[in-house]
Amino acid sequence: MKIAEKGFTLFEVLVSMFITGVALLGLAKMELYILKSSQSSFDYTVATIRANNFVDAVWAGCYTQSASSGTYAGIINPWKDEISAAGMITYEGYPPASYAQETTVKISWTDPRFADHVTSNSTLTLNVKFPDDNCGAP
Repeated sequence: MKIAEKGFTLFEVLVSMFITGVALLGLAKMELYILKSSQSSFDYTVATIRANNFVDAVWAGCYTQSASSGTYAGIINPWKDEISAAGMITYEGYPPASYAQETTVKISWTDPRFADHVTSNSTLTLNVKFPDDNCGAP
């Protein structure tokens, strides 16, 4: 006469707990990576907004009736101070110190959340072409 087994054995319970634990650790690691990527995306968005603020300021300042040859310097210097205060840096010559019709704006920031510190993931490059080549200068 055979006795029918009912329920789980202790070994089956231990195996299922191990599999569940590994799955939960994998989910936690994935959540951590998602949070890092989300913050990196936020930093990229902030850099994009700051670069576009510069372009808009040049566009608005250089193409008005009161624009002069010093208008560009009055725009770029406070903008660079704002970038530095935000913990970001601009590359030397991007944007250029003097007005150019075709301009490249490059902003970089540090992202210590990623172990490899790849700079291509924390650099924004914006290429701009303004309508004329003199920024209000006659």
